[in-house]
Amino acid sequence: MKEVLLAMADYNEKAGKALCALLENLPDPLSSELPARDAGVYFKSINGIMEHVAWAMALWLQRFASFGDYACLRKQTLVDTDLAALRESIRAQPDKTAALMHEAAGLIRAFVAGLSDAELGRTVSYKATDGTPFTRTLWHTVMQVLNHGTHHRGEVSALLDQNGIDNDLNSFISYMY
Repeated sequence: MKEVLLAMADYNEKAGKALCALLENLPDPLSSELPARDAGVYFKSINGIMEHVAWAMALWLQRFASFGDYACLRKQTLVDTDLAALRESIRAQPDKTAALMHEAAGLIRAFVAGLSDAELGRTVSYKATDGTPFTRTLWHTVMQVLNHGTHHRGEVSALLDQNGIDNDLNSFISYMY
C-alpha cells in the first residue's frame, strides 16, 4: 500500500508543478484572461480550482498533524496557519497559490514517505469542514487527498483542452520516471 501511495504522492507533486508551470506560461491573450474566466464549474475558474486544491491540501496536512506526532510536520508554518487567513492570502493570487501548492505537495509526499504500514492501517478521526465527524483508516484519508488533486487537475485539463492548450496533466505513467 505504501508504495502505491508514495507513487501517487510523487505524481501529485510532479503533475501539480507541471500544471502551475503551464498556467504561468500561457500564451497571450489567454494568459491574462483564461485562468480568471468563469467557466461554469463549481469553483468558477481555473484560478478558483487551483486555490481550492491548494487550500484543501493545507487542510489535510493540518488534519494529518492532528492524528499523531510526525517529524515532517513538526514546526511547519503551514500546519499551524489559520486556514481562513490562508484562503484569503491566496485569493486571486496565482503565484501565491502555486507556492502553496508546491509546499503542500512536498509535505504530503514527505508525510507519506514517513508512514509505516502499521500507521497506514490505523484508524483516525477528524471533522469535515461542516463539523461532521468521520472515522477512517489513515491510508483512506491519504488516498482522498491524492485522488482529489487528480480530479481537479482533470477538470483544469478539460478547460485547457477547450481552449486549445496542450497538456498532459493526468497521465500518471508520464510522471513515473
